[in-house]
Amino acid sequence: MRHERLGLEPLIDPTANVSDSVLGRFTEIGARTSFAASTLGDYSYVVNDSEIIYTDIGKFCSIAAHSRINPGNHPMQRASQSHFTYRASAYFEDATDDADFFAWR
Repeated sequence: MRHERLGLEPLIDPTANVSDSVLGRFTEIGARTSFAASTLGDYSYVVNDSEIIYTDIGKFCSIAAHSRINPGNHPMQRASQSHFTYRASAYFEDATDDADFFAWR
């Protein structure tokens, strides 16, 4: 992270890629971070080398370096987004993976 004073305008590292996003006041996007179709609330920051997409991050949040948030298309309509719900063969004997899920994804 750069050591510049934060202000009303977001501080975005020149190596970061920010697109289709809303950034609040006193926010910072670190080096080599991809931040797309997301929001970052006031006083929050994302450290270097992170990937964030389709996410709403609230106020006063600190996102660590090398974080990935919402990188894939997850089954939000299910009670759990855990792999065991669609990659059952990795967890249970004689189980098959959910072909409909992968077709949807």
